[in-house]
Amino acid sequence: MKPVVVFALAVVVEAPLLPRSSANAQSTRPPQQSAQRSACAPAGDLRFVCGLINVEDLLPAAGGRWIVGSSFQAGSAGLYLIDTAERTARAVSISIAPTPESQYDGCPAPDLKKLTTHGLDVVPRRGSTAIVYAVNHGGRESVEIFRLDAAKNSAQWVGCVLMPPGANGNAVAALPRGGGFVVTKFMDTRDKQGFQHIMAGAVTGVVYRWTPGKGFSEVPGTRLSGDNGVAVSRDGKWVFVNAYGSNEIYRVPLSGGSSPTRVKVDFHPDNLRWAPDGTLFDTGQFIEPGRTGAPNAPDAWATVRLDPRSMAVTPLVKEPGRPEFGDATSAVQVGETLWFGTFRGDRVAYRPVDSSH
Repeated sequence: MKPVVVFALAVVVEAPLLPRSSANAQSTRPPQQSAQRSACAPAGDLRFVCGLINVEDLLPAAGGRWIVGSSFQAGSAGLYLIDTAERTARAVSISIAPTPESQYDGCPAPDLKKLTTHGLDVVPRRGSTAIVYAVNHGGRESVEIFRLDAAKNSAQWVGCVLMPPGANGNAVAALPRGGGFVVTKFMDTRDKQGFQHIMAGAVTGVVYRWTPGKGFSEVPGTRLSGDNGVAVSRDGKWVFVNAYGSNEIYRVPLSGGSSPTRVKVDFHPDNLRWAPDGTLFDTGQFIEPGRTGAPNAPDAWATVRLDPRSMAVTPLVKEPGRPEFGDATSAVQVGETLWFGTFRGDRVAYRPVDSSH
């Protein structure tokens, strides 16, 4: 077995839930820790776990005891584990399995130092273990598969699937049967104006279905403007996919045979995540064309609840683009807490469900 490659952060800090008013506590706290806590202080109704890098997507593991987060920057963490009880986080120790799983034969191991993880899916196994699917841009466009043991803070790479030529991957969702998955193509890697074309509403993407032994096929009815977040119904019959450029959410039969259903939202929808009650959370950004002011300022964002049967949308969260946290991309619920990721910044955010507005 190859040696474990560890991506670790020196300090990961939780935002304090209550103000520290004790003079004695202030005087005895080390100055560096005090500064870190101050930098990670709550903002509005959001609290934070800090010291992370661009957690674009996140999903619960082990019944919500942990949350698995991606790290959308080359050479960063690869994967994070967020402790939902302690409100802390750490980078996962990642190694290469000595033998890949058979359905991924022929796909070489990645350079773990280059991992740039984007969309995720987490399939629970026994206890604290899970299979993690991660869209990767580091060194190649691919879906990387890991065997995670959250209790041990470790993961083994067990295989991969290279994306079709020119496909810029975005989100991935495992299928409930057969060992396959669906993955979205956001745009063509060879199109230097790809994002501008998406924002103009042009069709740039598609949803691919990957089946072991058969490879990729196109899911009918999914050629959209910036195919982004994706989710699959528990019975495997329906695919839900966000069209980022046209501000739409689609429900599409996985095997074709009937017309897609769509609904419009007032933001650019990014990731889709199942809620405990069987609805879907859809999170995305309000990007203003021609915005004046700082070009890289954080954008306002929202999370809505989507009824998968009626396709009715209910507003849930709407937040400004604060300097501390903006451009949220994904939302998941653990207990009575909502957790949010973003493609930019050094933290994830959380808030009680019942404070939503």
